[in-house]
Amino acid sequence: MKRTRYQLASFTLIDLKLTLLSLAISVVSPSIAGTFEFAREHGVDIITHPSGYRGEGTSLTVRLGISPSSLHAEEMVIPIQNTISTWNNLLPTINNIVKEGSNVPADQFDFESVVLHEVGHCIGLGHPNLASESGLNSADRNFTQSTRGADNQFNLDKGPDGVSGSGDDLRGDDINLHWFRKSNNNPFSIATKVDMTTYSRDLSDLPPGNTFVANADRHVAALFGIQNTEAVMQQGVHAGEAQRTLTADDVAILRLAMSGLDKVAGTADDYSLKLEFIGFTDAADIVLSFDNNRASFSVCEISAEPINSSHFVITRGQIYFNSNISWFFNNIPPPFPPQHSTPVPTIFANSATDSITLSQNDSLALTVSLDPGVYGGNQTNYWIQAITPMGTFWLNNKLEFIPSEQPLRMHEGELFAIDHFPILNISTGELPAGTYTLTFTVDDNQDGIINDTVKSTVTITIAP
Repeated sequence: MKRTRYQLASFTLIDLKLTLLSLAISVVSPSIAGTFEFAREHGVDIITHPSGYRGEGTSLTVRLGISPSSLHAEEMVIPIQNTISTWNNLLPTINNIVKEGSNVPADQFDFESVVLHEVGHCIGLGHPNLASESGLNSADRNFTQSTRGADNQFNLDKGPDGVSGSGDDLRGDDINLHWFRKSNNNPFSIATKVDMTTYSRDLSDLPPGNTFVANADRHVAALFGIQNTEAVMQQGVHAGEAQRTLTADDVAILRLAMSGLDKVAGTADDYSLKLEFIGFTDAADIVLSFDNNRASFSVCEISAEPINSSHFVITRGQIYFNSNISWFFNNIPPPFPPQHSTPVPTIFANSATDSITLSQNDSLALTVSLDPGVYGGNQTNYWIQAITPMGTFWLNNKLEFIPSEQPLRMHEGELFAIDHFPILNISTGELPAGTYTLTFTVDDNQDGIINDTVKSTVTITIAP
């Protein structure tokens, strides 16, 4: 299937006004999530914020409108509303590239997927990959976003794994622009707290064995054992596929911006963000329309001004689309929450995950599975409780069921994938008749208190 990329204009400055007190900038389309707009031309540490942020804690509302005179104005409404819902929910997902089962015809481009990408630019996010603004050929554009460094050229070596944009790339003196998770350099996972304590742009903060920052390209995802997943902000879209949910990389970088000027979450300069659709108007913060003179495919034009030397705020965004492209306009609202946005634990009694009735002397096999979603590597607690005719039991870290009225942890450490791990194999003849309720719980922290964050329960009835 032919791959068509989002149009870019190589980060051209349209308007530059300098005074002692202010700087106003307009750019055609995005530059550089993992990274931010303006991070190439105006300093490697630049963070760009949505309209309305002034460096103080607040609840931002960014308004989106459709130009009343635009072609396809009515058809744009549901995809834009869906996009707003997706960004407002900020749920990181995996398996966000849908081909088989998508409602997008094979020869058309999904308008909603493209809007999701372009709106990301209009709230401050750029490309995790070098993309077309680098001037490189298409084969090299998936290396992680950077500047050229002192030698004034991109140093592009895929490293031993042969995949560009991965953690073993050799990039010479190229200066990284991508913010990465310090603990694992995995753009498909997200820290519970996102700020400069957990994310960095400095290569010295990479985990051992990594030579450069990984970006959220679909081929890099496969190296992490994750299929059909790519950051929405990665440049590139295919005909016949839908990409309508965010990944950890998309969410993390926006949350990093939301930690404010000090880049520390939970302080007075943090902000929240809400996108709002205000209908057919040219007076919104972000206006969408079809204009073949402005876009050969799709393009975002933004204006911004500085808050200080390393933080910019967008003042206006305009998104244009070319009407000669074969667009598919989705008319179905998205399901929420998306699959895999949180860890999914499952406890099985034989093959049952809800309830099962067994007779005396049947075999009973208890197993557990866990899909960590995008939270693999996060610190967590696992708990397995059994409420039985003999009292309450907890599975300890030696895989022994211990009678206790106080919770006992099965696991304390990183969240990881489990596939039908056995915890008990027994004949029901060894158990009294009655009802047994077993619950597998996974918490989103490691505080030693069972929080029931996500859980799975199975009920076993042993008949006399």
